[in-house]
Amino acid sequence: MQRRPHKPLHHHLSAADERFGLRLGAGIGGTFIAAALFVLLLLLIRAGWAPLHDLDTNAAEASRRIDGSHPGLVRTAETVSNVFDPNVFRIVLGLLALMYLLRGERRHAVWLLVTVFGGAALGLVLKTLVGRARPVLPDPVSTAPGMSFPSGHALGATIGCCLLLLLTLRFLPRRGRIAAVLAAVLVVGAVALARVVLGVHFVTDVLAGITLGISWVAVTTWAYVAWRRETGQPVARAADIGSAEQPLSR
Repeated sequence: MQRRPHKPLHHHLSAADERFGLRLGAGIGGTFIAAALFVLLLLLIRAGWAPLHDLDTNAAEASRRIDGSHPGLVRTAETVSNVFDPNVFRIVLGLLALMYLLRGERRHAVWLLVTVFGGAALGLVLKTLVGRARPVLPDPVSTAPGMSFPSGHALGATIGCCLLLLLTLRFLPRRGRIAAVLAAVLVVGAVALARVVLGVHFVTDVLAGITLGISWVAVTTWAYVAWRRETGQPVARAADIGSAEQPLSR
């Protein structure tokens, strides 16, 4: 007797696939927009576009005046830069990656390490290729080594906050998730503003760091999510990304 094949839950799977497709499309669209903004910023800066040039020049001049008349604001900017230094995020996320390795979730750890340290390397390479000098002020209150574009602090804060969000969303209720997203936006914005206030970056440097960070996290996370789906561990929403990996059947 010929066995009748088992009929899959076609309607349910189609709905799930449709939702995933919409989310994937939105993610790719967001990645494209962020990457396009980064490239556009770079091209406009290289072309000396007047509005951006004026924005950078006026912000640098404003930071010079702030440095001389608001020492408390300068100290606050220095504190923000130190507390949310890229190395702080690297240490925290590196420890989380080690935890995943000890739990046997190797690909989860690789995703974190590649995103964090690959993003840092990408930023250094772009700084060298672009070769933009930092703002030159008569009496700077702070200095920083290396080139200016994109901002390493803004890039590191964006990558770090995005990853921490993805890892913690599943533990939070809906209101908690909204609060966490707002906190991440506040941290990234505070770091970007602090670097401009200290006179070590132009406004376009920090904007480039933010857009590059969003693009990089989106690309590496998309690759990780694709692996999860291929191994039968679908990720239907952002809050599922940090869920435990299941061992693969051999």
